[in-house]
Amino acid sequence: MATGTMTKSARSTIRRLTASALLSLTVLSLGLGGFAARTSPAADTRWNARLAKLDPVRPMDYLELGEEVADAANSEAERQLAGELFGFAGALDSARLGRSAMLALASIAQTPQEKARATAAAELVGGRGAIRRGLTAEPAQLEALARAISFHRRGEGRKALNALKQDNADALLELVGERLAGGADVFREECKATRAGGAGVTDEDIIANGLLIELALRSGESRAPGLDLALQGDEPLIEIDLSDPVSTWRVDPSRAWWREGKWSESR
Repeated sequence: MATGTMTKSARSTIRRLTASALLSLTVLSLGLGGFAARTSPAADTRWNARLAKLDPVRPMDYLELGEEVADAANSEAERQLAGELFGFAGALDSARLGRSAMLALASIAQTPQEKARATAAAELVGGRGAIRRGLTAEPAQLEALARAISFHRRGEGRKALNALKQDNADALLELVGERLAGGADVFREECKATRAGGAGVTDEDIIANGLLIELALRSGESRAPGLDLALQGDEPLIEIDLSDPVSTWRVDPSRAWWREGKWSESR
């Protein structure tokens, strides 16, 4: 642990936080399932002529056009269209194009959750089978962050900021920042505010949480679920059913023909 005295109350808080995290752990699906195939609202799209030439026997054309649409998109309708094109490419030829299509979907994701899903699916369709990697840190990087948290706790902001500059500790702070009170930016601002010296942190929950994050990082991938929650929150595990192409790719591969401004089964 980083230097600093842990009060009896802080130790009690750590035990309470860990127990609460373990009791609240649930495994829910954040997979790509549950979505019906979408129809692009862009009936009068500038891409109509190109779309009409697409043929499911040439799935690469969907991927390449999707890249062009994504690069030139200036509306939500066109961004959605790019996602559909990537989806068709992956659904029509998962073995050859699946991973590239999912990474393309990740690149245009509008939320961190969407990006996480697509990135996880890319690993699966690529045959790697990884759904979620535990957050780990290099030893020197962890030690530097631990020093920063300790200095912050004691009100030594200047030393905390200097510690963050060492061994890429600031990047690790970004990864775990959401678990700190106020986030990584607030942590830095508080350090700047106490650069000339000042009172240390007195909130026992904040102290305990910092120590819990440090303990979780030191435990590595072997950490208990409760400690994993301390680092990554209670986000459910991502589950993806590759046997269901509609839920995986969010398009219906049987409707891969563009006709009259929408995807159709008719050639």
